[in-house]
Amino acid sequence: MAEYNDEPLEHEYDGIKELDNNLPRWWLGLFYLSIIWSVLYMFYYHVAEIGYLQEDEYRLEIDPNYTRAEQSGGKLLGIIPEYRTPFYSPAGDVTPRSAMTSKGIKRAVLLTFETDTVSYLAITDPILLNSGRESFAKLCSQCHGKLGEGGVGPNVTDDYWLHGNVITNIVKSVTYGYPAKGMIAWRGTLAPDDIINVSSFLMTLHGTNPPNGRGPQGELVEN
Repeated sequence: MAEYNDEPLEHEYDGIKELDNNLPRWWLGLFYLSIIWSVLYMFYYHVAEIGYLQEDEYRLEIDPNYTRAEQSGGKLLGIIPEYRTPFYSPAGDVTPRSAMTSKGIKRAVLLTFETDTVSYLAITDPILLNSGRESFAKLCSQCHGKLGEGGVGPNVTDDYWLHGNVITNIVKSVTYGYPAKGMIAWRGTLAPDDIINVSSFLMTLHGTNPPNGRGPQGELVEN
């Protein structure tokens, strides 16, 4: 039990006098436990980076293939990564690829929208285009319309584009998405060949002028 002292301290404020009493043991126990917990929490999430923070959990829900990007910049005392605002995303939406080091040990290589410099060519094979048509009808028509006329998403048949109308731009848009705008990354659902197929099919919709087309969005692209 806590010991109580009825003798007030020498100072007082606004008529309030302070007694020199010990804090209850249960309160002190919780206080010390919280200190231990904070140290373990800091080590688990910020030093060893074993657990995912809320931002990473959110990205993982959007993209099952998401892998946390390595922190860039210096570290406090060489241990704790420097502070970043929750809205800071240097690597953006990332996907891991397997690569071999010089010693033959596999490691994760992070490929981002910004660092992806691959160029793509549209396919013209009717069988592959039909496969792309099926993927579009199954996955894309809910937002872009059955004929590409637009709906929740933009019209993909006109001359106005938000992120470019060449095959490379389209493939990257489908691959990485734009989660902030509601466009999810399809690389967790579609294989790379399927993404090229559906992107190539989407290009065939240009100029079809379907009924009830959504108004222009983005910049006018000269063809």
